[in-house]
Amino acid sequence: MTFLQIIKPLWIGVALAAGMYELTVQDKLILFAEDQLGTTETKANRSSKIDEWNNALGIPLGSSYCASFVSFALDSANAQIPAVRSGVAQKYITNRSITSGRVSTGRTIPAGSLVIWKRGDTWMGHVGIVVEDWKGGSGKTIEANTSPSNSGSQSNGDGVYRKNRKLSPTSYFRITHFTEVK
Repeated sequence: MTFLQIIKPLWIGVALAAGMYELTVQDKLILFAEDQLGTTETKANRSSKIDEWNNALGIPLGSSYCASFVSFALDSANAQIPAVRSGVAQKYITNRSITSGRVSTGRTIPAGSLVIWKRGDTWMGHVGIVVEDWKGGSGKTIEANTSPSNSGSQSNGDGVYRKNRKLSPTSYFRITHFTEVK
């Protein structure tokens, strides 16, 4: 754990108590995601928290849960944009989304945005939360239903983890879009 990871929650707590800072929707989204770090499955795609996320969307228990995690996080942060709440990652691509190509050529994505993957030309994918401003070809995220390292399934893992991700436009499983949260 870095010094910033230790001091940031303390500083935010003091600033909030003193009325010096008001949490943004993006702050709330990231804080919710950070609070879920370490959530792991007790059986395939199941735990009490994972079941709560899937139940909130009416998704059958045992289903993939990256998107239901994001939906629950958006609701917890009282986000209005994107308006979609879905168990399908690709549904988080909206007319306000930014393509990964624009990011790789210099567009910065603010912390608290969503990052969306696509699997080939299918409707399947993955979605997570950007936790630090994303500049250029790589960024930091928190994702559910992924693995703790770069080995293992990146879109059907066993829990909620902090990840370092890279844009790789020619990969079969690739980041295609970022969606702003407000």
